[in-house]
Amino acid sequence: MDEKNGIRITKENIEFRRRLIETQGAEKLMRCYLCGVCTADCPVAMRVKEFRPRRIARLAAFGQRDRLLGTDTVWLCVGCYTCYERCPEQVKVSEIVSALRKLALKEGIVHPTYKALMESIAEMGYIYEIDDFQNEMREDEELPPAPEPDTEEVEAIMRKTGFLDLMEGG
Repeated sequence: MDEKNGIRITKENIEFRRRLIETQGAEKLMRCYLCGVCTADCPVAMRVKEFRPRRIARLAAFGQRDRLLGTDTVWLCVGCYTCYERCPEQVKVSEIVSALRKLALKEGIVHPTYKALMESIAEMGYIYEIDDFQNEMREDEELPPAPEPDTEEVEAIMRKTGFLDLMEGG
């Protein structure tokens, strides 16, 4: 069912909402009365039409798993906490988004951007390759060259936590 036809609530939706509320960061979800202050001041919402924190809170309250996890929406939040600072009920929509991301990861849903970043960290120990230019910039700031990461140790940590397996399977 699409947004124009309304929201249909099923047992699965109720179960998803329960799991979400039990996830750290989403405990205050049901305190939201959809005033919209979070969206009015959100720097991402000002630039990305599809990103609306109030809509995320609404869909989360109704347990709309597919609408939340089946799009890029929850991966757009930058975690600036503007929504939390402005919310009269102190509902931390940015933490609700983090909780949604945690549930997505548990289900094997990984946004391609995050997957690419994690693969870079596993391969190089950094998000991007540190070359002579970056080290020259560090030298200009009187900093030592960037340390050479132990990529085997990084990979071992990622494997032990199960994160690398998720990346390979996701």
